[in-house]
Amino acid sequence: MDQAERDQWIQDYYARRFAESDRLTTRSANGQIEFLRVQQLVSSRLRESSRVLDVGGATGVHARWLAADGHSVTLIDPVPEQVAAAATHIPDARALVGDARDLQVEDGSVDAVLLLGPLYHLQDRADRRRAWREAYRVLVPGGLVFGAGISRAAAALKIVLARSFHDLPANALLALLEDGTDVRAIPTEGFPGGHHHSAAELTDEAVAAGFTGVTTVGIEGPAGLGLEMLPPEDSLVSAGLTIADAATAAPPIADLSPHLLAIGTRPT
Repeated sequence: MDQAERDQWIQDYYARRFAESDRLTTRSANGQIEFLRVQQLVSSRLRESSRVLDVGGATGVHARWLAADGHSVTLIDPVPEQVAAAATHIPDARALVGDARDLQVEDGSVDAVLLLGPLYHLQDRADRRRAWREAYRVLVPGGLVFGAGISRAAAALKIVLARSFHDLPANALLALLEDGTDVRAIPTEGFPGGHHHSAAELTDEAVAAGFTGVTTVGIEGPAGLGLEMLPPEDSLVSAGLTIADAATAAPPIADLSPHLLAIGTRPT
């Protein structure tokens, strides 16, 4: 499957099959932990009244709280239906159809860029580099980028736990772990993932695009996959947050988290 076919699959998946905001709010304890951890990791680093570009922002699950916190938010997403929903529900944010690889945004015009989806939907490193470089271009010197990836190790473990490995081609799991290759031979339904990262690779991509001071952390922490199977009860979410917060200080176990977040700065 080439990227053009995957892009069409993304359109169908997010417009008609899957509600991203539900995944982060009501579907599981892990989804709530991911949402709250991203909120914590981003908000603790933003200056007041920042200009934030939320690239791949879906229906605005993060744009909503960013706008409520007083930031000037522009959401960009490739799926028109998601953009329309964001525009309807978040009147304080701009919502535009667009592509992370070709942002229709002026150079040096924003203080922070969120890439919380595009990088793991782009299967080729060249396309991911374009997305990183576009984020770099639109940031002011000293601006921040937050780039999310899906962990190779966690993705492989999820396949094993779901017992969905029987229909995979030979050596598919090995390819996933070695270079992040999508493991489905004919991926025409379900999540349209394009690439899975290691923490080291995600860091390397940000550095190669010119960002400095890059650190990559696990978002949900090592308990994430287990909590994906449990309801969003307050006690579970609280315990999971405690584990995820503690794991932030232990970079070697970042790869055990379902999602990774690289945080970097455009140098002044």
